[in-house]
Amino acid sequence: MLAKHLVLVFAAGLAAAVEPLVDLKYTKLQGTALANGATQWLGVRYAAPPVGALRFAAPIDPPATAPGTVEDATKFQPICLPRSASDFTMKPNKRFTVAEDCLYVNIFAPSNATAAGDNKLGVLYFIQGGGFQSNSNANFNGSDLAVFGNILVVQVNYRVGPFGGRGGGSLNNGLKDMIQGLKWVKQNIAAFGGDPDQVVAAGDSAGATGVAMLLAAFAEKDPGLFKGAIMESPSVATVRTLAQGQEQYDCLANATGCLGTSDSLACLRGLNASALQTEQCQFNPHLDGDLVKTPLLASFQAGAFLKVPTIAGTCSDEGTKNVPQDTDDVAAARRFVNDQAFGALSNASLDVVERVYLDAPQPVFAGAGRLWRQVANAHGDFRAHCIAARLQDGQAAAGVRTYNYRYAVRDPEQEALGFGAYHTVELNGVFGPDNTDGAPPKSYRTTNAAIVPITMAYWAGFVRTLDPNAARVAGTPEWKPWTAEGRERLRFETGAMGMENMNDTQKANCDMLDPMLPAIETPTDKPGSVELKQN
Repeated sequence: MLAKHLVLVFAAGLAAAVEPLVDLKYTKLQGTALANGATQWLGVRYAAPPVGALRFAAPIDPPATAPGTVEDATKFQPICLPRSASDFTMKPNKRFTVAEDCLYVNIFAPSNATAAGDNKLGVLYFIQGGGFQSNSNANFNGSDLAVFGNILVVQVNYRVGPFGGRGGGSLNNGLKDMIQGLKWVKQNIAAFGGDPDQVVAAGDSAGATGVAMLLAAFAEKDPGLFKGAIMESPSVATVRTLAQGQEQYDCLANATGCLGTSDSLACLRGLNASALQTEQCQFNPHLDGDLVKTPLLASFQAGAFLKVPTIAGTCSDEGTKNVPQDTDDVAAARRFVNDQAFGALSNASLDVVERVYLDAPQPVFAGAGRLWRQVANAHGDFRAHCIAARLQDGQAAAGVRTYNYRYAVRDPEQEALGFGAYHTVELNGVFGPDNTDGAPPKSYRTTNAAIVPITMAYWAGFVRTLDPNAARVAGTPEWKPWTAEGRERLRFETGAMGMENMNDTQKANCDMLDPMLPAIETPTDKPGSVELKQN
């Protein structure tokens, strides 16, 4: 199916193509040439192993290997250990294993990419999601996207949970890992045929939030690590102050028996990595006065972010897989909503949420609670749709070209189950349904198969030129930029692609929810203090 649309692929020039054996000067890597026209290098270290004395430390460059050493880059290496031992990534999986030694990238390039000359290709640097608690989109196969779009695809693992948050030592190591990976790409991607000056930082879910946080982090000084950004199903991370971060550290130290020892950090570094996995302690990015100076929403509202073109968007039914499916009574629904804001909503505000969302008729699905879809609709707005709109309003106000999408591709089976176009389902369009987590909606191989090249083409065009229209499939609509007045977005839907505006109901709901959004990002010490007003 993709072969029909390979008109996007251009000749890489007359220079010799990159060989699977790549010399990076500090080491050599043996990759694999694939039958689909891609070459891949898997499990490539971009930082030194974060173990021993480097546990909880900021990432540093990978060590050089002995002269003549050729490292095996033909198979995936472990992804990062999740916060909890009950996380799904801890279960046996044919796509990945987990370990503390996990700072690797996977690289996919067209086999005709060239390391010499002026024909180097744009680079998509993909940061996976997982709520900053796990690497939940691990080891996707980026080869089809690379060949189809004539780009390089780089996927990055980063530390999560106590290893990436506030387990001790350096703060915000997960974000620092993302930056370290970008630095590695800047220094080394030319050897694979990539253009170090045409990198687009992309991510989904927490990875998209990470991209937004990097935009804010580089507000004052652009380090030149990426030229554009793509944020798929973004939200905000719950960022904590240093004092609140100390509570997280103390929770971990107490859970492991290190609290009260003469050197609790040394104690934590001396434990087996599995002993640091915890059910009761949460770990998130922190306001550290350096990398994360202010909450994300406030940064974008103030225009304090790196001014580069972006794509951001959400799926129509963002909340369905993030809300308890058995939600059945009003009290439980109100409690769930207020928990998302750490108890900040007043009773009057919860009354507003009840009138706007819970009282709105929705279908009841087999095996699900009566209020599941109502709460899912609310969650989709305050955790995704309205946040993406806030971020892009800030960009548009600053004169930054930004494109929004609503991913509304309908799979009959998912519709019947009530999940609809759920959180991050667009990944199947970006990478192709056979290249993600092994459980794509079935229609992506049949009635919705055409959406894959359409999605890939917009993404590839943006990576190559910072304009998603540069390589769009013939007959698909021009993607127009977002404005705060019109809130224009491209609707992705098989057979019904088109530009639309955020509808008046959703606009009004986002305006109503606006005071709640900062409380989701920064926990308040004043329960019941946030007031929502229905327009």
